[in-house]
Amino acid sequence: MTPIEAGAFLTIDLKAIADNWRSLQSRLEPTECSAVLKADAYGLGADKIAPVLHEAGCRTFFVAYAFEGAALRPYVDDSKIYLLHGAWEGTEQICADNALIPVLGTLRQFEAWEAYAEKTGKPQTVGLHIDTGMTRFGLTRKNVADFCAKPPKNLKIDLIVSHLACADDPENPKSAEQLALFEKESSAVEKALGYSVRKSLSATDGCRLNDPAFRFDVARPGIALYDNAVRLDARILQKADAEAGQTVGYGATFAVDKPMRFATLGIGYADGFARAQFNRGHVFICGEKRPVVGKVSMDLTVADVTGIPYEALRDAETAEIFGDHISLKEYAAAAGTIDYEALTSLGRRFHRVYKQ
Repeated sequence: MTPIEAGAFLTIDLKAIADNWRSLQSRLEPTECSAVLKADAYGLGADKIAPVLHEAGCRTFFVAYAFEGAALRPYVDDSKIYLLHGAWEGTEQICADNALIPVLGTLRQFEAWEAYAEKTGKPQTVGLHIDTGMTRFGLTRKNVADFCAKPPKNLKIDLIVSHLACADDPENPKSAEQLALFEKESSAVEKALGYSVRKSLSATDGCRLNDPAFRFDVARPGIALYDNAVRLDARILQKADAEAGQTVGYGATFAVDKPMRFATLGIGYADGFARAQFNRGHVFICGEKRPVVGKVSMDLTVADVTGIPYEALRDAETAEIFGDHISLKEYAAAAGTIDYEALTSLGRRFHRVYKQ
């Protein structure tokens, strides 16, 4: 898509992403700072971001699925790629072909991979996921006991992983509870295996906790890589005045009670600009933060630009959706969500610019 064709423009600053990783690695030393690039690097393009992180020094990457790992492998040829969802029967070959390390989270996955190792006659390297309180994935306490009673003979456990549920709240006691359980269960696994294993507990919010006890051997930042590195602008398609008595958008939810001026932007919910933004979100136009009014349409959004001189608007080509003046977190909050969802929900109709 060329710039002339696009209704909105997504700018991804690759240098800023690399700098973010370097800053995290410096802060986390001696813990290794990896990079989580699942969901196509949170929708920003893993094929563009992975090489930059690799050049910066990152040598461990995490994705969710085997197909994501296979797509990533050409860009990080000498690095470890872990699959956070593990890998089920039928995906063994894609893992072998691309040197992917599945982080297994169920006894059934361990049984399947043990059978695969026996079939091929080659020991297989895998990770192990322990559930310490998220109750969504990983070996339960009973599963860990069963695992330890009969550890796999043909699998090399390369990394033990868990995930903090409340690390975004530093005062929440659940993090300390999870830490204690992770240490206990990991120790039991290592004793059963007869060798020590690298460990990883902290993702982005865990990396931000001041207590180094949460860091272990590998940290897994995701959204933190993109702080101040992504900007979204929408084309201003129309500037128009309206008289009292008119309404804006579907359902006539915004009533014009005095002469007002509006700008129509080339972005809508098909592009990830959530309908929840109506009458509560803001955009940045002509040096001012201005409110979104009326319901967001599939392709269009209207902003109140009353008071901005028409001469200034006439030369304005775009409005900032998020970036320098509206943070990604602020943009997400206006939609009633979080920055993770805001990024991964972005559509494919933007002209993308990757700054080096």
